[in-house]
Amino acid sequence: MTEMYAPPFAGKVALVTGASSGIGAATARLLAARGAAVAVNYQRSKDRAEELAEELASAGARAMAVQADVTDEAQTRSMVEETEARLGALDVLVLNAAGVRGHEARIAPTVDLAWEDVAFVAERQLKAIFHPVKAVLPGFLERGSGSIVMVGAALARRQAAGFLALALAKSGVEAAVKTLAREVGPRGIRVNGVGPGLILSPIGERMPEAARRAAAERAALRRNGTPEDVAEVIAFLASDHASYLTGEYMLVDGGTAMI
Repeated sequence: MTEMYAPPFAGKVALVTGASSGIGAATARLLAARGAAVAVNYQRSKDRAEELAEELASAGARAMAVQADVTDEAQTRSMVEETEARLGALDVLVLNAAGVRGHEARIAPTVDLAWEDVAFVAERQLKAIFHPVKAVLPGFLERGSGSIVMVGAALARRQAAGFLALALAKSGVEAAVKTLAREVGPRGIRVNGVGPGLILSPIGERMPEAARRAAAERAALRRNGTPEDVAEVIAFLASDHASYLTGEYMLVDGGTAMI
């Protein structure tokens, strides 16, 4: 008799921050398609988030849109409480929200940067990690299980001139992955991360065509990545298929850095 296949996230509940578009939306779709109930977090893009939640629900998933600025502790805590009240205890947290929009991060030679340029990006990025983690950890620790995936950037490993503020912030994401994995691993909780290269998300698509082409030429696969490329890696790391992986920070950059 053929054994029935169980979707990898059947019966699980996932919260994806910054999920109204790009990598976050692709991840929410994939987790839902693989059996998860999904909370689609947004800060400003209410219409897109609600449309995505309706799309997931129409495909048979339990889904909801939930608003919160994840750099705000009270809003983040309320978001987690609302998600668990409506969908059940969380099993998966995907930290995709960066806390800053692309145009808010100043790209310039270091000599032209003010400390405020650096501090703004670093503080909001790290708050977007810290507050959701702090909100979900008590439940994860109580249940002795849970999977966290943080989305950083390849800039944590492959530096580029003029990107000091972003590089410092994204390096902090990788440090958080490894530190937290060491801390909570003995309690049955896994923490991993991904570092995307240039991805054809709404932010990546706004970059000059020459920059996108140059990034593709540097990649071993000779193309830019898509949100779906990154979502596949996130879903793998979040799933029980990666049950013996923690503290990993995987570059999803088409073989550009190869560290």
